[in-house]
Amino acid sequence: MKPEVDFVLRSVMEKLLTEVAPAVGDAYVRSNVEVIASLMAPAAEEYDRAAHVRAEENEAMRRIFRDAAPEVPDVGLRVRLEAAAAERDASLRVSDLNAANDRLRALLIEVHALVETRDEEWARRTNQAIWDELSASAKRRAISFWPL
Repeated sequence: MKPEVDFVLRSVMEKLLTEVAPAVGDAYVRSNVEVIASLMAPAAEEYDRAAHVRAEENEAMRRIFRDAAPEVPDVGLRVRLEAAAAERDASLRVSDLNAANDRLRALLIEVHALVETRDEEWARRTNQAIWDELSASAKRRAISFWPL
C-alpha cells in the first residue's frame, strides 16, 4: 500500500475527531485537538492541487505580460515583462512554483500600478485581465473545508 499524503491527512483527521478528541477530558485540550484535526482537511486539499494551481497562475500572469509588453511605454519594464513572459517553470516542485509565483506577482503589482494610471485602451484591457486573474486566483485557492 502506498498511501498518498491527502489520504493520510484525512485519515488522521478522522481519527482525531472521532476517537482522540472525544476521549480527551479537558475541554481546552479537546478543543485544540479538534482545531488541529480540522486544519488537516484544507492541508489535504492543498496538497492535491498545489502544483496545478501555481502552474496555472504562473501561466496566466505570463500571458498578461505577453499581451501587455508591446504597449508598455517604459522600456525597462517592457524588457522585464518580455523576459518573464518567456520564462518557463523550472519544475513542478511546489517550492520552485512558489518562487516563480512570488516573482511574477511582484511584477504583476508593478504592471497593475502602471495601468491604473493610464487611460489608453491597452491599459484598460490589461487592468481588466489583471482583475480577472486575481478573481480566478482567489477561486482556485479557495478552501472548501471538505468534508467538514
